[in-house]
Amino acid sequence: MPRKNAFNRICILLLALLVLAVFGCSPKEDTTDVSADTAEPVVISVVTPEPTPEPTPEPEPQLRYIFLFIGDGMSTPQIQAANDALAAVGREPLSFVDFPVCGYAHTGNIDGDVTDSAAAVTAMSCGQKTENGYLGLDADGNRLTNFAETFRDEGRKIGILTTVSLDHATPAGFYAHVGSRYDYALIADDLFASGFDFFAGGRFHKTPNAEDLAVENGYTLVYSPDGAAGLSGRLIVSSDLTFGDYGVSPAIDGGERDGWLADCTSLAIDDLTQQNGFFIMVEGGRIDYFCHYNDAASFVAELLDFDQAVAAGVAFYEAHPYETLILVTGDHETGSVTLADGDRSALLKQTISSDECDDTLVAECISAQTPFEEALPLFAAAFGLDLDALTEDETAYLETAYLHTLKGDLTSDESKSQYGVYEPITCALDDLVAQHAGLTFGSGSHSLMDVPVFALGVGQEYFTGDYENTYIHDGILLAAEAYPIG
Repeated sequence: MPRKNAFNRICILLLALLVLAVFGCSPKEDTTDVSADTAEPVVISVVTPEPTPEPTPEPEPQLRYIFLFIGDGMSTPQIQAANDALAAVGREPLSFVDFPVCGYAHTGNIDGDVTDSAAAVTAMSCGQKTENGYLGLDADGNRLTNFAETFRDEGRKIGILTTVSLDHATPAGFYAHVGSRYDYALIADDLFASGFDFFAGGRFHKTPNAEDLAVENGYTLVYSPDGAAGLSGRLIVSSDLTFGDYGVSPAIDGGERDGWLADCTSLAIDDLTQQNGFFIMVEGGRIDYFCHYNDAASFVAELLDFDQAVAAGVAFYEAHPYETLILVTGDHETGSVTLADGDRSALLKQTISSDECDDTLVAECISAQTPFEEALPLFAAAFGLDLDALTEDETAYLETAYLHTLKGDLTSDESKSQYGVYEPITCALDDLVAQHAGLTFGSGSHSLMDVPVFALGVGQEYFTGDYENTYIHDGILLAAEAYPIG
């Protein structure tokens, strides 16, 4: 029995050791003398990783807002002259020359001949070539629908802005349907009946009761952008800065005219922005005028003024990049302008238009019979010419022209043939400025030169390549269809 008891005790001991090993309870020597009251708990820090942010999806493009900027008479030479002048004095380039898309439009009328503004704008707005002088009619005299009218009927708001008269050919091409661009009374009737929301320009040719017609057709008529403050509803800004019968006064003459077109563009944007979108046409209408009359510095001033309006559109695009399309183009080229080496900064030194020169400096000199030696510094200062840098031949050229001006010894036809449409001294000064700038006018008329079409924004891809000017109409409608408003 003793052997059996010993064996049992050994088995019990082994079983106890096995239990201790399994449950980790084997005795350990504890040499730490820390009371339970002062022991620090062990804290285990767990770091939770930041969740990876989901990428923000780009908004779906919707073509809600459409701008069409038209420089009347503006093509590549005019744009390059203005841009070169800015570069020559260290200023920023034109706001549209670096647009991501640039196509080219052919400008001939239905017969392939040189277009006028009426046939050109009808092609652009209605998508069909027509006869010169026609507005909103095909070559057979049938009424055409332009895309501004289509957009109006779809609920977009419409704005038409220009620096010429409100009833001039280019603005009229978006609302009028007449057989002659000079039928101003009928054109004005179409304006008031259009139902468009915003107009701005230099008054009307033959509508003395414009204020009454405006009220009758639901418009408020004001005479400056400031006059529109606090107003709502349909609006006509009929500028009191008028010049002859050609609309707003020249940009180069400054004064209250500074920034007028850009201010009106900003006003139109504020008035017309809405859920259903807008179409705004803005015309730099007097680029053409000064190219016709070979006043280089004045057409550059008009183009720079036009560019301020484009910049207002670009600022709007930057706030609405997924909803906006901007197009900048011309209706045709005017003046057959060519460029050579020269000091382009000369185009920014002149501070008076040829019209203003004839009406002020020239008129005063004729009245006082001012000697050439006294008159020359006045003219040189106004046209930015350095008296000390004039050659003997240039001075003699100016003196001959000035004497013809004082004496009035040339018939109208002789004066136009030898100099141009202004007084001989004014034309001679224009000519010298252009020569110094390296710019030559080949004519005083329109040409068949293609016009660039610069595009930025939603649908810009529709305006690459070469095409007829009718495609402006097609491309805009294609872009609107491809990117509908949700």
